Order: sequence, then C-alpha cells, then structure tokens
Amino acid sequence: MDPKEKVFNELRKQTVRITKQRRAIIDVLDGNHLTIQEIHEGLKKRGFHNLGTVYNNIDFLIENKIVTQIFINGKKHYDLTIDELSHNADSHIHVTCKVNDNIIEINDSQIFDMIKNHDIFKNFDIQKLQIVVEGTCSHYDTDKCKTDKACFIGNLSDIHN
Repeated sequence: MDPKEKVFNELRKQTVRITKQRRAIIDVLDGNHLTIQEIHEGLKKRGFHNLGTVYNNIDFLIENKIVTQIFINGKKHYDLTIDELSHNADSHIHVTCKVNDNIIEINDSQIFDMIKNHDIFKNFDIQKLQIVVEGTCSHYDTDKCKTDKACFIGNLSDIHN
C-alpha cells in the first residue's frame, strides 16, 4: 500500500477527514519545499483559491506530522514527510544554496546519533531534531552555480541518499 494511503487510513481510524484540499496540498508538496504563497499558487491551478484554507490545512498537516515547517534562507517552507525516504517529521537535515535557492535533504544517521548521544544531552530525550545548513560553495561562479547541474549541493544528495 502507498505510504500516503497508510497515513490516510490511520487518520480515518481517528475519524479525521482527508479532504480534497488536504490531498491537493500533499500533492503540491510532493517532492518540493514550498512557501505558503507557492502552495497557494499550486492550489489555485487545481481550483482551490482560499488562502485561509491553505493556512488551516497546513496547520492540520503539521499537527499530524504529514508536513513539517522549516526556515530556509529566512523564509518558512513546508516539506512533506510521508513517502519520503530521507527523513521524517522529527529528524531532518536540509542543505540549501544561498546562490540559487536549491534545497536538498540528506540522510545521515551518524550526524543525528552524534548529537543525540553527546554528553550535553545525556539527561535529555531529544524528540525532534531539524538541521538547516545554508551556504555557498567556496569556489562558486555566480552564473555557473545558478544552474542545478553545477550546484555543489546537488552532488551532496547523490552522495548521502
């Protein structure tokens, strides 16, 4: 069964409705890291025009750990956490290029384990750990780096996933 359908079935068992708007938001977010405005633009193409509905449904999806909110390059972005192999709502590493706004996810349990097992947290049960790494290549060429294929972080996703 599709991971999204598993989540939907679990929510239905709790008598939570999976509305057309919620499904549309999930579809728009699939494979993307989007701001509210970008989600709204994607929904308008599907016939959903009410911005308030977007906010209400995003809140619902965050509460149910279907979507997570992250701050990247000074903006709130939303990321789908179901049907995603590189992370879940509570463990996340995003790397973003400040030159071209590329965003990738890396899955490296050693980083999470190192932080969770650090002495400073020995009496603390970490339940959520999100890491956002923002930067630029030390050798980047502004014009060349703006293409996805030349972006350093694009290569990171190939290495760490």
